[in-house]
Amino acid sequence: MKQRSGWLAWVLVGVMVFVQGAWAQGPGAVRKQVEGSMLVTGMITIRADGGVAAVELDKPDRLPEGIASFVTEVATSWRFEPVLIDGVAARVRTRMSARLVAKSTGDGKMQVAVRGADFGDYQAMPLEERISSNGMKPPGYPMAAAQGGIQGTVYLLLKIGRNGAVDDVVAEQVNLRMVASEAQMRQFRERFARAAIGAAGKWTFNTPTRGEAAEQPHWVVRVPVDFNFGEKPRYGKWEVYVPGPREHVSWAQDDDRPGFSPDALAEGGVHMAGGKQGPRLLTPLGGEDS
Repeated sequence: MKQRSGWLAWVLVGVMVFVQGAWAQGPGAVRKQVEGSMLVTGMITIRADGGVAAVELDKPDRLPEGIASFVTEVATSWRFEPVLIDGVAARVRTRMSARLVAKSTGDGKMQVAVRGADFGDYQAMPLEERISSNGMKPPGYPMAAAQGGIQGTVYLLLKIGRNGAVDDVVAEQVNLRMVASEAQMRQFRERFARAAIGAAGKWTFNTPTRGEAAEQPHWVVRVPVDFNFGEKPRYGKWEVYVPGPREHVSWAQDDDRPGFSPDALAEGGVHMAGGKQGPRLLTPLGGEDS
């Protein structure tokens, strides 16, 4: 399978029917942005030379036909910067999450690709070496969104001070599971962002007490906040997805890695940014022959 970059031209009938249903219903400008989205997670083993030795996907039997083999083929073609342990390149096994998107080509086919990936195994780090939650009361659901049955996810970027309080917080990206006019989409993104930011400003965290991060003047973390009605997206199922624009923040400009996007983060938890994002991917997400 040579065409692995950007979009992989693949006929996926289930995805096509699902996404094109939303495509047909929404206002014209937004219809062009509608995608099918799915977050796939698992483990990846990286050899000492940076190549991928193995890919183990979570619950592969729940994924649509062909998706497990597609993700495995793409992932095994990646190359990483060798991971050094005590100055020596070593074989490592770490968590992986990948955001897949499917979009209509307009000719009755769908194109599927890996939009973003994250390789941070944050929970495997010793508690004393990472940021952890001390109090994170969830935000209230915006009334207008609740009345309209609107759902979405806010990807927060937080700057944590030495005392564990939130010094600054922005909505780095807001994705919606709805199709409406551009103006309505913007309004709901703003409502979700305000609610999430308002709650996050009161959160507190436990800061690192040992390790390389302990002496930093501040820490940058990402927290996905999902607004839903008790039914979270089921693993292995496509969902209508309209990605929002990504905001770049001055105090977090050095946190990006090749292939990373906020919505590649697995839901829940606190994700340390910067040097704690895990192994560094050197090749495009589509693989070396993209």
